[in-house]
Amino acid sequence: MKFFKQSAAFVLGFLLMAGSVFAQGNPMQQKMQQTQADSITNEELKKFAAVTSDVNAKIDEKIDSLLADKEMDPKRFQEIMMKQRNPQSDSADVTDQEQKTIDEVQPKLMKVQQKEIMNAMEKNGLQPQRFQAIVKALQSNPEVVKRYRQITQEQQQSDQN
Repeated sequence: MKFFKQSAAFVLGFLLMAGSVFAQGNPMQQKMQQTQADSITNEELKKFAAVTSDVNAKIDEKIDSLLADKEMDPKRFQEIMMKQRNPQSDSADVTDQEQKTIDEVQPKLMKVQQKEIMNAMEKNGLQPQRFQAIVKALQSNPEVVKRYRQITQEQQQSDQN
């Protein structure tokens, strides 16, 4: 099992960040999305989890390939990225070479991620607007987070059987 499959938080963080790609600046649409967050079904959360899983696999492969000619271990890349996204964590002691690698790899990874999110949404029947509503709900609604975690745990258990 690859290390990213063990770190759903990392990939979910990427997805939450990438979700803003689909956000619109229209205040009326933002209000609609907030209302929609309250009506997110378990079926939509299952689709979102499937998107997460699909993107997870692709991102895992892409990071390995992007770092193949670099002097950075994928686990170290993951550690740095997680610490940079978490304001409560201690800052990652990043060398100049590591920062250079991050600065080079991260934009490429974001492009791949955006493409893979769109592909995975299409494959799993999840519209971009609903994807964004789920992202917002996961950022702000503890009940949705709880249901999402339960769904992903159930999926992991069924994958292991």
